[in-house]
Amino acid sequence: MALHLNTRMVVAGLSAVLAAPTAEAAVAPSPAGRILAHHVACAPAPEPLIALANQTSYQTGDATFSKVDDAREAIRRAQIAPLVDLTRRTATYANRYVRSQGRDTASGACVLRWLDQWARADAMQRMLTHDAQFVRAVNLSGWALAYAQVARLEIAGDDPRPRILAWFARMADDLRRHHDGLTNTTARNNHRYWAGLAAMAVGRVTQDRGLRDWALASARIGLAQVNAEGALPLELARGERARHYHLYAATPLVMTAELALIDRVDLYRDHGGALRRLVRFATGSIGDPSRMASLSGAKQLPFVDPRGAFFGQMVAWYEYYGRRFPGEPGGGAILTHRPLVNAEIGGDITLLASHTTATPRP
Repeated sequence: MALHLNTRMVVAGLSAVLAAPTAEAAVAPSPAGRILAHHVACAPAPEPLIALANQTSYQTGDATFSKVDDAREAIRRAQIAPLVDLTRRTATYANRYVRSQGRDTASGACVLRWLDQWARADAMQRMLTHDAQFVRAVNLSGWALAYAQVARLEIAGDDPRPRILAWFARMADDLRRHHDGLTNTTARNNHRYWAGLAAMAVGRVTQDRGLRDWALASARIGLAQVNAEGALPLELARGERARHYHLYAATPLVMTAELALIDRVDLYRDHGGALRRLVRFATGSIGDPSRMASLSGAKQLPFVDPRGAFFGQMVAWYEYYGRRFPGEPGGGAILTHRPLVNAEIGGDITLLASHTTATPRP
């Protein structure tokens, strides 16, 4: 599929998604030029996955779901590799487009080309296990937020965006049906919050209010569980990985809260400021995990490389939160690790947050 682009492009991207509807985009449009259609060549996209049947990588019989079975983990990584690659590369292309202030139209076009290849194949429609549903939710969040960064790219000729948006909507609707049918722990833990973020991100780019309302309900399932200290009981039950999973759960909850503000819904105020309590507790455990260890009943696993990609992925959302609530305890230490990158929420979050006009809280 070839994309034919006009040289006059508008940059808004994630800025427009995270900013108030009436606010101007934080990134200036690229200079107007004469209209010129041209063919854009992109690296080959990963082969679309139609069905997925991956299983958890944790050991059988481990009630905490914290002890990894290396053989299972290797199998799982191989199974989900194509969609992880799609998420990582589309975020990279989208970030290049934003960083160039709309001049790198080829990178913006490649986001659409890759997503369209999977949309045309109707990929990721047969999720045969719950873990497959979970993996799709996490990556769908990334795809929708990468798409948002290039959504206003001007295209001459065949426009792939309607196909991409219809594909997003089918996946989000299936996620909603799946999670509404759950009655176990995964109906209330971080899995549900990630499904909610996917629904919120898709609901924003497709203008589907029903999906956004379901996303709010999903986030509130988590916020209702945050105790006075800021802990999530279901994530404390993850034993030695409780610290990891509190930060992991905070990711979709903070991102959903930021996107919800566009509809003048302030999740930061829900349940007596539960989300802020959670953030303080989770980020406080980075430097001092003793309280997390005490509440979870297990010594916490270390971050193997506190300056590496894994740590950045766990706390990249703090770029938005820190701008919302400057001066929070421990926030400055997190931001010393910039750039903070997480493809599952849009890629280089240090870059994107710096280009985002914050939505005023109602």
